Amino acid sequence: MSGPAPAAAGRVGWLDLSCGVSGDMLLGALVDAGVPLAVPAAAIDTLGLPIRLEARQVRRSGLAATKVDVIAPDGGHSRTWADIRELLAAAPLADATRDLATATFAALAAAEARVHGIDPAEVHFHEVGALDAIADIVGVSAGFAHLALAGLVATPIALGGGRARTAHGVLPIPGPAVLELLRAAGAPALGGPVAVELCTPTGAALVVTVASGFGDLPAVRVTAVGCGAGTRDLPGRPNLVRLVVGDALDATAVPPPVPRPQHAAHDHLAHDHQLAHDRQLAHDHAGHRHAEAEPHRHDPRPDRATGDANAQGAGQPTAVAGIDVADGVAVTAELVLEANVDDLDPRVWPSVLAALLAAGAADAWLTPILMKKGRPAHTLRALVAPGRLPAVRAAIFRHTSTLGLREIPVRKHALARSMRAVEVAGHPVRVKVSPGPDRAFDQPAGPVPVAQPEWEDVALVAEKLGWPAREVLAAACALAYAGQWSDLPPTADGPDDHQHGTEPAGQGTGDQGVDPGHAP
Repeated sequence: MSGPAPAAAGRVGWLDLSCGVSGDMLLGALVDAGVPLAVPAAAIDTLGLPIRLEARQVRRSGLAATKVDVIAPDGGHSRTWADIRELLAAAPLADATRDLATATFAALAAAEARVHGIDPAEVHFHEVGALDAIADIVGVSAGFAHLALAGLVATPIALGGGRARTAHGVLPIPGPAVLELLRAAGAPALGGPVAVELCTPTGAALVVTVASGFGDLPAVRVTAVGCGAGTRDLPGRPNLVRLVVGDALDATAVPPPVPRPQHAAHDHLAHDHQLAHDRQLAHDHAGHRHAEAEPHRHDPRPDRATGDANAQGAGQPTAVAGIDVADGVAVTAELVLEANVDDLDPRVWPSVLAALLAAGAADAWLTPILMKKGRPAHTLRALVAPGRLPAVRAAIFRHTSTLGLREIPVRKHALARSMRAVEVAGHPVRVKVSPGPDRAFDQPAGPVPVAQPEWEDVALVAEKLGWPAREVLAAACALAYAGQWSDLPPTADGPDDHQHGTEPAGQGTGDQGVDPGHAP
């Protein structure tokens, strides 16, 4: 396992939280500032959970930004602090990522315990333990570990106001857990400027854990700027978190990261974490670890995380958690699971494929074959990341009649991609776009080499308009290749963009990694 890249001398960050903060907004700001999406995605993959990330370009009050969506199955599964701490301790995460994620959850557990008057060990996180929130916290932790900043300053946090309907009834904004997190950390905040929730517990926990100080933008030579969008587009006010990265002009202006005092919820973790760490070290020395490797931080794009397109090492492959990124193509080590089945009612196969995808398979497909003695059969195959192997394997055995399967190592080559939207007769259709190999992804609006509309959106819009689906598909492709992108969010007129837990009308920033009692 390669260790984290050393912090560049004097390279610091600044978070503009004047419009609030949430987990997905921080993810978007990190990616927009140049952290490859593969970095948080690879860290999340080590957890073995059915989660994936999608990034797309949006505008908030006329400003361009990146929106990162967490794609995960719905569900109200409740996890305790012990469950989450065990999950993080067991995953092959880089130490910097694991420590930051664990500290963030520890802060949340301590805040929830104080708010509800219970012991931290008794805290049930509800939606904080749901897949999307775990993805936010682990992904943001991996992003900041990747940047390896010498210090991070944040502005006072805008909290919003008003009321929010929760599982515990109607509660005032800011929520109790947010205020407790700020009190415990001594972090500055302010109410407003609008009567909606602008700061979620997940966002607050991440900021108070990762920030080394609070204040205005210090004197820096700016090398990268990232804007992360929330779900809502607030009238007249950009719903953004801005991350500025630069070289400090005054080394004393930015406090360096300091070891955080352990929260009460974190104290009893030390022994268990040390045991897990020792076991992992032994596993590493045996040479069998599939770990999240900290990536080299060179990015050949100008004005991004490194700020220099001609820096030494430009054009070299970047290793990201088992992923080699070169010439715009990510190469990952994955697995294909396959089994020949000749005794399953063919009407069952569509539900089998759906079950494998829900379990975390990147793809699943079926091939008709002819077996011995002339028996017709099918070969079932699923493409799987190593971290999701147990869940997909279990799904194959559960949903089919096979008594065995084969596991084949493969290398997947994938172009960078993002999600945008076009409007067909006033209806949004998501389009997966890619710059192709050998091209920078941060190109301005305009034609793209690869564009593929999402079929679910095409079918839904065709039904609404009464058009043949092929006509909607052709119209969406023509708009995409012409670069005629829409400002309308894909959820605005019906098509489901699978954003996690859209907030009630009039509330929220779009981050759903929060307890239902304290945020939308």
